[in-house]
Amino acid sequence: MRSSPPVERSEGRRPAARSSVADAAPGRWTRWLGVRLAIGFIVVVLLIDVAAATHAVLIGFLALAPLFAAAVESPRRTAAVSAAATTAAVGAGLPSGMLGSLDHLLRVAVVITVSLMAVYVARARTRREERLRRMAEIVRITQAAILRKPPQYAAGVELAARYVSAYEEAGVGGDLYEVVADQDRLRIIVGDVCGKGLAAVRLASAVAGAFRQSAIVRPDLTQVARDLDDLVAREPTLPRAATFVTAVLVELRGGEIRTVNCGHPAPILRHCAAGELEELTVSPDRPLGLGGPRAPENVGRWDVGDRLLVLTDGLLEARDSERRFFPMPALKACLAEPSVDSCLDAVWDAVHRHVGGEPHDDIALLLAERQPAVG
Repeated sequence: MRSSPPVERSEGRRPAARSSVADAAPGRWTRWLGVRLAIGFIVVVLLIDVAAATHAVLIGFLALAPLFAAAVESPRRTAAVSAAATTAAVGAGLPSGMLGSLDHLLRVAVVITVSLMAVYVARARTRREERLRRMAEIVRITQAAILRKPPQYAAGVELAARYVSAYEEAGVGGDLYEVVADQDRLRIIVGDVCGKGLAAVRLASAVAGAFRQSAIVRPDLTQVARDLDDLVAREPTLPRAATFVTAVLVELRGGEIRTVNCGHPAPILRHCAAGELEELTVSPDRPLGLGGPRAPENVGRWDVGDRLLVLTDGLLEARDSERRFFPMPALKACLAEPSVDSCLDAVWDAVHRHVGGEPHDDIALLLAERQPAVG
């Protein structure tokens, strides 16, 4: 019998990296790395210049040191490297007695000019990076608003969700999920907007918001789907020929599973007793936004310990270097992990290994596990 809600866990687009002392060491080593490399380069140039008796000929190469620093360091540190390079260029004229000659002054002037440019480049780069950091924070907030964290435990069901964007910088795209808990009933939508970019994000947000309202008041999923049909048809976000959303609507109440499939990949049910996977295959109805009558709900059963994975086609269509689709049998081991959270981490790891990097399409996953009744 379940005595308490599950321990709180973190959720994000990708599994969080595990921290360790080994992970911290590279961070300490890379600190001030640009300055170290630049100063080392200055020393090497001076040693070669003295050893080869080339006098002022190699001084011009000292201008490369501020450029090294500008690529990775702050403007202040780049200015410090520039000052060191200029000082070294001036001092390099002493051993040969060329200090103050026209050739020496010209080469020093080159170092000073490049140094000033390096400081400007470092300043422009850090400003751009700061803008990108602010944009990343805005994306994080937008993602949290559109893809709200589902409850960890509701209506006798434990839940976990993941969203993996095809573009890591984007953070959010046209896939969506939403969960609405109402006493002993849990309603879920997982969908995929036809389209990309901001228009798809706006439509995904609108669908999720409309589902939150309709799922509370409508007695059955078919009527919820009709409400979403009307919403998508009214949204002027995408070209009319491409304005539709594939989605699957799920209602979990006790041991009963009700689904309405609107042109979406079928949910996958893992039976705890046998460990086998079953697709909840029903004849997919038309996507949301295309109008027409809706098919009635499909009714199924699940037992305590069974797990239901609702997904988008980004998982099914993930391809490796030889254009082979993601092998669905691999989900059998993933969904056998000890917790729903570790299951989704395992799914993402399997996709990452199969693709050999980042996926080429957005992937939304929501996993539900039926828990024993509390009482």
